[in-house]
Amino acid sequence: MEKTITNLELQKKNANRVNVYLDHEFAFGISRFVGMRLNQGEKLDESSIIQLLEKDTREKAFQKALKFLNYRPRSVHEVKQKMEELGFGESVIDAVVNELLIKNYLNDREFAESWISSRVRSKPRSKKMIRYELLKKLIPEDIVDEALEAAPGNDELALCLGKKYLRRFAHIEEKEFIKKITGVLARRAFSFSVIKTVLKELIIIREEST
Repeated sequence: MEKTITNLELQKKNANRVNVYLDHEFAFGISRFVGMRLNQGEKLDESSIIQLLEKDTREKAFQKALKFLNYRPRSVHEVKQKMEELGFGESVIDAVVNELLIKNYLNDREFAESWISSRVRSKPRSKKMIRYELLKKLIPEDIVDEALEAAPGNDELALCLGKKYLRRFAHIEEKEFIKKITGVLARRAFSFSVIKTVLKELIIIREEST
């Protein structure tokens, strides 16, 4: 059964949404983007209404995803997880993620590179730990491994991390210094051989600065 659009009006509290009236009665609200081609006098059957509402749901999900991505880069898995938390169905999530990928708003390779860069710059840790973090976010293994190839080596990462603690441990005895630095590096999953090598350099730097 067809119904006629008798009025289209912007919502007072949200100018990005339109109230649709059918046969002089309020029927539903939709995004301006979804309803931009609707006109008064146009007839809608049940199938057309369902399609409009489905498009509106996808548009809502897309805008929610963009807002989520606005804070910081996200992985595909993180976006899907967020959409599920917000109550969107699988088909809507798949459609939104696909659109985000096509528009390059979502890119696991760029996410992995950004994550590694951030870790190297502010929170150094072993490549093993970085790899674990990215795999936990369900970044494909081949993308993770390729991104890690461009990262500094473990010796450089460990040395960078150790230097951050030189001032904090400046006034303790060498034996205690070695113990504390070893603990710091071990907790970031650096191997014993890397720790041993870096400790020698840190001790030299420490002695030169005192």
